Amino acid sequence: MRVEVSWRAKPSLQSMVQFHEHIITELLEDSNGGLVVLSSGLSLSKLVSSLLLLHSSSEGTLLILSPSSTSLKSNVTFHLKTLNPQFNQIPAEITADLPAHHRHALYSSGNAFFITPRILIVDLLTNKLPTSKIAGILVLSAHSLSETSTEAFIVRIFRSLNRSAYVRAFSEKPHAMVSGFAKAERTMKCLHVRKLHLWPRFQVYVSQELERDPPEVVDIRVPMSKYMVGIQKAIIEVMDACLKEMRKTNKVDVEDLTVENGLFKSFDEIVRRQLDPIWHTLGKKTKQLVSDLKTLRKLLDYLVRSFVAFCER
Repeated sequence: MRVEVSWRAKPSLQSMVQFHEHIITELLEDSNGGLVVLSSGLSLSKLVSSLLLLHSSSEGTLLILSPSSTSLKSNVTFHLKTLNPQFNQIPAEITADLPAHHRHALYSSGNAFFITPRILIVDLLTNKLPTSKIAGILVLSAHSLSETSTEAFIVRIFRSLNRSAYVRAFSEKPHAMVSGFAKAERTMKCLHVRKLHLWPRFQVYVSQELERDPPEVVDIRVPMSKYMVGIQKAIIEVMDACLKEMRKTNKVDVEDLTVENGLFKSFDEIVRRQLDPIWHTLGKKTKQLVSDLKTLRKLLDYLVRSFVAFCER
């Protein structure tokens, strides 16, 4: 049985403001900055907009590293206009089309600007960015950072030139912050921040706001054909056989090796997290089993996706 659940949040421009205020208060208490990880759907764009409304030009210029998602940038601009229609300092974007002297003037203006990492790193390395005029940097896609990313290089150079400025990073993809070994810790190290602010949906302030205006839930059930059921059973039987072989290795927690867990993407991360420290000591058979389980889970996913696509035609 395929169950498709659609969550449609009721439109409310004033929703979730209270717990956003708590997040902002925590950030402002630390002059060094911090990393905020939100559950998806908690309006990161509105949180960033509220933070920008509190920015004063007397503090210095605020640089916002342009996120890979253009929708996030447009949502921030939209919420700025909605929260305060009289706000006349909507962040412009600093592009490569602007001459160097024009960019220098913008860096010294005290306003907030969107800027791509590529342009910012060039201006940092060529000393065209007056770092003393910069109040801080906002990173809106912290989950995409790594030790070799341009953003991490920018923060490292910026911190060495201006230790009094802050770096505030945000992510609304918590699942991406647990992939690999100590991802959150490595991200904080890249950002040179010490505080991690976690805001899941079950946090008391968040749950209170969600209960005030609960989402509308639409539950659609579509039965699978007998051929799909047969394919599904065959894949699950093969997965069960692979899991039984995995249990014989005594290298992973047996409680996690269940068919139910194997149906979810997080299963790959659970297994790899346990095996990563000893991956170089594993035999060829065990590594092949891990790869096979990942392939089988994808086949199950493709089976359901192709069925849903067929039903939508």
